[in-house]
Amino acid sequence: MLSYDELTAPERALWNAFPEGRRVDVRTGVPEDDRVAGGGRWGPERTVRASVIAALLLGANTPQPGTVARLGLAGARISGRLDLAGAQVAHALWLEDCWFEEGVDLLGASTQSIAMVGCRVPGVEAGVIRVEGRLDLRRSHLEGGSASPFHRRVTALSLINAQVSGVVNLNGAELTAPGRWALSAGGLVAEGGVYCQHGFVAHGEIRLMGAQLPGACTCGAPG
Repeated sequence: MLSYDELTAPERALWNAFPEGRRVDVRTGVPEDDRVAGGGRWGPERTVRASVIAALLLGANTPQPGTVARLGLAGARISGRLDLAGAQVAHALWLEDCWFEEGVDLLGASTQSIAMVGCRVPGVEAGVIRVEGRLDLRRSHLEGGSASPFHRRVTALSLINAQVSGVVNLNGAELTAPGRWALSAGGLVAEGGVYCQHGFVAHGEIRLMGAQLPGACTCGAPG
């Protein structure tokens, strides 16, 4: 169990903000310093451990009555692997312009809305996830990481047999897994549909076999 005394300054800011649903923004405001592609150079003043994010989402800092806890973080380097496989997550997650050292594992999780907007992530495994809300990956760059134990193939984004009550938003996203699966989403059920517009790019194969998309799958133009 994490102790408050063990937290770094940005982690304490996130810990304190979480119960009230406030967002923590560690961006400098200088465009050259805030480019996500260079996030590997961000120092401890902008680094948050993935284990701290997971602990908060799983109830480590209980919200006060009359408040709605949400986790919001912008411009951070996320160290370690964000592992929420099989978890029951009762709080929304919003990450913007964050750089992940390792991939994200949401296999079999049940969650509220998830947004990872403008982030760089070495692969997202979200097979058999249940999302009550939206899955928003706009402008993010997802790269094929290690093979998933779920399907044993290198995949940038896995949504095999996932169920999303809202939309899956991939507008402006880039999925990179050359010669492999950029998007593996066989059996996906997305009630609000899937959006792949405004510069969406996939380097690799897209698989949607058996997907059910009542809100349609909108791809291509406008660019």
